[in-house]
Amino acid sequence: MPLLAWRAPVHHGLPMISCLHPLPAFSPPFCWTTLVRHLTPALLCSALSVGVLAQQPSTNVSTLPVLQHRVRNGDTLEQLAQRYLGDARLWQQLQAHNRGIDPLRLPPGQVLDIPLSLLRSASAHVDYLQGRATLTRRGSATQGVERGQQLQEGDRLQLEPEAFVSVRLADGSTVRVQASSDVTLRQLRRRGRAGSLQSVIELQQGGVEVDVPGQRDTTRALEVLTPVAATSVRGTRFDVQASTQGSATAVERGQVALQARAPDLSQTPHPSPARTALDAGYGMAIQANGQVGRPTALLAAPSSADLPQHSDDAQWLDLPLPAIAGAQAYRVHILADQDGAQVLRNAQFDRPHARFVAVPDGQYWLQVRGVDAQGIGGHKAQVPLRVKAHPVAPLPQSPAPNAVGSAGATILRCTPVQEAQAYVLEIAPLGETQSAAQADFTHPALRAQDRSDCQLDVASLPPGRYAWRTASVRWVQGARDQGPYLPAQTLTLATPPSTPLATDLHTSTQQGISTLHWPDAPGQRYHLQVLAQPSDAQPTRDLWLEAPQWTAQDLPTGRWLVRIQVQDANGLLSAFSPLRAIQVLPLVRDGSGQALGTDAGLGLEHQ
Repeated sequence: MPLLAWRAPVHHGLPMISCLHPLPAFSPPFCWTTLVRHLTPALLCSALSVGVLAQQPSTNVSTLPVLQHRVRNGDTLEQLAQRYLGDARLWQQLQAHNRGIDPLRLPPGQVLDIPLSLLRSASAHVDYLQGRATLTRRGSATQGVERGQQLQEGDRLQLEPEAFVSVRLADGSTVRVQASSDVTLRQLRRRGRAGSLQSVIELQQGGVEVDVPGQRDTTRALEVLTPVAATSVRGTRFDVQASTQGSATAVERGQVALQARAPDLSQTPHPSPARTALDAGYGMAIQANGQVGRPTALLAAPSSADLPQHSDDAQWLDLPLPAIAGAQAYRVHILADQDGAQVLRNAQFDRPHARFVAVPDGQYWLQVRGVDAQGIGGHKAQVPLRVKAHPVAPLPQSPAPNAVGSAGATILRCTPVQEAQAYVLEIAPLGETQSAAQADFTHPALRAQDRSDCQLDVASLPPGRYAWRTASVRWVQGARDQGPYLPAQTLTLATPPSTPLATDLHTSTQQGISTLHWPDAPGQRYHLQVLAQPSDAQPTRDLWLEAPQWTAQDLPTGRWLVRIQVQDANGLLSAFSPLRAIQVLPLVRDGSGQALGTDAGLGLEHQ
């Protein structure tokens, strides 16, 4: 392959720039030059290496550089217009640009300028869209991006968090724009009517993953520019990230040419930065101050066996990830397809745990890669991810989590779910030190299958520790569809305290006022109610007592009925005791309300 040696003269204080690159395999001999004063040396050399001179972000299409053609015997302007511009009728524009030439007589050896601004514009389109992104086009108001939308040179895409846009270029290359990115399609040009595409993508922040299909093509050119670096490719797959700290490039397949973008040449002369060829499996970072790192082997992919492959939460995709040696962050994608063209969720996390808003039930793919301290993404691992969260499980209603229930008198109850027609409730025994998550439900102690009411009577179970869980069931086109189980919760079944018997209640009288006494146990408290009639719905007195006694000193004169319920330290309640009658006498009281009594302890009654 012939080589091109090109040198820009010193002009108005501009430095000398020298590059040596293989010529693209075009049939006629030609060479490249530029008419743009303010292109950086890095950009010139990088562009020469891929067969196109990429413009600076502020450069208009009208100031694109020119292609120079050295005339051969038999060349005509019409032939050259057809070859380079795709339309023989544009020969007059070539003549106008190359003033003084005779269209009928092109002397061999003469050099003609072919302005790249005359090359045919190419287009792109939005191949896939997830989330919200905006499009800014010269001369038009900002608008929302839509799937299938045609894009043109100069279009700027800005993505919100968790958004994703896949842009398909005219040559089949794909630019996958990640969340929170700012990307401009700086140049989209085609050599000839159906010739190779010449593309420049400008990434101000965020990230893009570029997939250039097919074999290495010396006539196709694609560059990704960040504020500090230029990445040139022909046929490969790579990732570029840009932030305020600089940029990082990682190569998954093929090879890229990477170099720093030098400061503006209009100020002080600078030597052309060196270009680095990055092979697959390597990455390189360039800091915001222009400091260039060394090629670095990509971090190892996480173990696929350790990646989560199931989610049953209806609100969140909560995904614990395996730690990766050397990783400072984790880049995670949720994919609708195995090829990664349709990204539903994407973000970077600073610890090995990803959390996204949930996606509908279905089969997806989870893609994870580590990010090293330089911001270079590592090798990625990808596993199937099944999301099954519906119908959602009913919530436990009673007993409360970690409650103690009465053995022989406990019923598990849960709240109905609108999308469910039936329910499953299971309870399994637990060891003394086991958590609810460790319960073995393969052989539950009791199971309610497809109950229309959301409850399960566990009165037959002996005292002990248990875990119980619930799930919802619906029928879809006649087929049973059970949703996920809610995480199990613990329940302790215990023997309730004994109900006080009538014989357990003892009465003592002081100054004519009766006091009830009954047996107690450590940690017990007592629920006492006073009723006027056995059929009363509301008691006259309803008290909780810490001691096993009560004095009837504040009741009106008359006959009253008393019953007592015992509560153990674990919260379990006994049944109420049988009603016991007490008599409140019409005692004589002093001015403070205290009953008057005799020396024998008897109260004085009104006659």
